[in-house]
Amino acid sequence: MRSGALLSVVEIAVSAGLIVRMAVVGFVRKPAGRLLSWSMFCTATFTTRVCLTGTTSDGRTEQINVYDYVVPGSFIVTPRHLQQILDHLADRYTRIDGHGQVISPRGVRDLTVRSGRVVS
Repeated sequence: MRSGALLSVVEIAVSAGLIVRMAVVGFVRKPAGRLLSWSMFCTATFTTRVCLTGTTSDGRTEQINVYDYVVPGSFIVTPRHLQQILDHLADRYTRIDGHGQVISPRGVRDLTVRSGRVVS
């Protein structure tokens, strides 16, 4: 057997082993920052489960769906983008309040909106 053919067999075996590891382990466990652990999915910071209530000038309250104000197909709303949406809605509502969560590489933390400002 030639060394070139042996190298191809080794390359195929290593590649197959990595594919099996990624399929079986990589999608099951949470990333822990180890080699080959899919940590690339843990670098984004975005909001989730944002519940907003807008108060109109006549005192009525309305639920605000943030995703009505993002580009169709988008599903990530960063805290900065959320603030831009709130600034856009300032003409329509006298007050916007709510709560939600922010997911980031540092974990999950609470998000609060008071008077149209993201405060935490």
